[in-house]
Amino acid sequence: MTEIHWQAPLCGGDGGNACLQIGHTPEGTPVLRETARPDELITTTHENLRSLVEAAKRGDLDHLV
Repeated sequence: MTEIHWQAPLCGGDGGNACLQIGHTPEGTPVLRETARPDELITTTHENLRSLVEAAKRGDLDHLV
């Protein structure tokens, strides 16, 4: 498997049981995972990841949390 360069986990307020990580492959492909399920990876494009982050910043996803 290709080595993925992960950022530090982003954990929720439940004592660290709900952590997400964002990383990238050596080729630069963005990858996301939950630390509780490290083998289940979601790959995306830079454009889609940027759209997700911008939507979260605008509050468009607040109804999901």
